[in-house]
Amino acid sequence: MENKYVYGLDLSLNSSGICIFSNDGKIIELLTIDTHKEKEIPAKLKIIGNDLIKISKVYPPSKIVIEQGFSRYNASTQAIFRVHGIVNYLFNEYEQIYYPASSIKKVVTGKGNASKKEVQDAILLLFPKLKFANTDESDACAVGLTYFIKNGVIKNA
Repeated sequence: MENKYVYGLDLSLNSSGICIFSNDGKIIELLTIDTHKEKEIPAKLKIIGNDLIKISKVYPPSKIVIEQGFSRYNASTQAIFRVHGIVNYLFNEYEQIYYPASSIKKVVTGKGNASKKEVQDAILLLFPKLKFANTDESDACAVGLTYFIKNGVIKNA
C-alpha cells in the first residue's frame, strides 16, 4: 500500500505555498509554486496546475487542507478563486478542508490576529529545524498544522 499525504495549501496566483505532511503530522516537504515571472493569468494557472499534478505523483494525497479565500479587492479576489478552482478540480476525489485565516492563526498561535512572524515562530516551536523559503511556505505549514491540531494528532506548544 502506498503512502498518502496531507497537503497544507496557501494558494496564491503569484506564489503558492505547499506543505506536505505524513498522515501522522510529520512535515515531509515544503514547496513554493512561483509564477511571478508570468504576466498572464492563464499561464500562471497552467503552471500551478501542472506543478500540482507533478507533486501529487510524488506525494499522493489523502486530504487537501486549504486556507479559505477572503474578499479584499474584487479583482485580486476573483483571480485567487481561479486558483482555488484549479485545486478543487485536480483534487476532486479527495476530502478538501477549508479553514479561515483567523482560525488558522488562532489554532497555531492562540491569537486570531497573529502576524506572519508570530505564525512562523509558533511553528518553529513545534518543528525547530524547519527552514522556510518564504511566508507562503510557513502559511501552508500553519494550514496543515491546524488540521492536525484540531484532530488531536499534534499537540500545540
